[in-house]
Amino acid sequence: MKKSLLSLICLASSAFLTSCTTITVDAPQPAELSLGRGARVSIVPEAGSDAGEMAHALFQLFSNQGYYQLVDRANLGQTINERQFQNMSFVENRGGGRIKGVDAFIYLQAEGLSGSKSDSSSYTYNGNTYTSYNTKTTANYIANYRAVLTSSSQIAGGRRIELSDSQAAFSSDGYPAAPDPYPMIQNMRSKAAGQIFSSLHPSVLKLRRVIGSTKSIAAKEAVRLANASLWREATASAERGVQEMPTDPEARYILAIIYQGTGRYADAEGVLKELIAISPNGKYATALRENQAVWANAARFQQQM
Repeated sequence: MKKSLLSLICLASSAFLTSCTTITVDAPQPAELSLGRGARVSIVPEAGSDAGEMAHALFQLFSNQGYYQLVDRANLGQTINERQFQNMSFVENRGGGRIKGVDAFIYLQAEGLSGSKSDSSSYTYNGNTYTSYNTKTTANYIANYRAVLTSSSQIAGGRRIELSDSQAAFSSDGYPAAPDPYPMIQNMRSKAAGQIFSSLHPSVLKLRRVIGSTKSIAAKEAVRLANASLWREATASAERGVQEMPTDPEARYILAIIYQGTGRYADAEGVLKELIAISPNGKYATALRENQAVWANAARFQQQM
């Protein structure tokens, strides 16, 4: 399916292109928290039967990165007390009563729910009646989180996550025991924790940039070098490719992508604008818009790093 889609993209990109390939580039993604490396974060289980387990799962994800400092806060009550008693040693009075030693709180509400239902069905074959019994367990998971910056008390991120799973057991001898819901809840908890962490932690996505064929040998070599993560060599080869084939738009497009891959977003933008002037079709205009979005994200990402 993916190969077919790629072929269609290549076919539609330009009439003169006979084959195409891809270059994989990074797309920096800033986090909702907008915190830098070494930020002090506290994870607080606020409410719900699974809030403590969720806090533990999220704590592990954060601590495994070596990016944040995890600050222990036993419960929400301790946090509330710190906010109420601004003159206590836990609170810095400068900056509007910032809680001392913590840059952000992540408040969690999480609950896993389950239920089982049994039924049976019968059918007749060669005069004999057969009955099958089944018991189905359905588990649901609901998680809410809010990330709050202590310097401003502003909510930096938050959302609601709802997940569901089910398993069934069958028997011909009577209703079977209901499947255990705990493994389902445990799996959904891990999935929800991963979604929360991905929203709050800065990351880098891999983007595949589709390019068409070029007659420039140097530009083709630049693609190979880029996909081998040899970006310095790829840049030099791509620049030679444009010199070899100055009227070949795809050689120039390869250079733009490689500039993007090395973080030279302004240079990539300049090349794409040249391409739009030379060959004003939808492909290069779309690439320019995408590049500008990546560039903006990269700037925010760098502020956090």
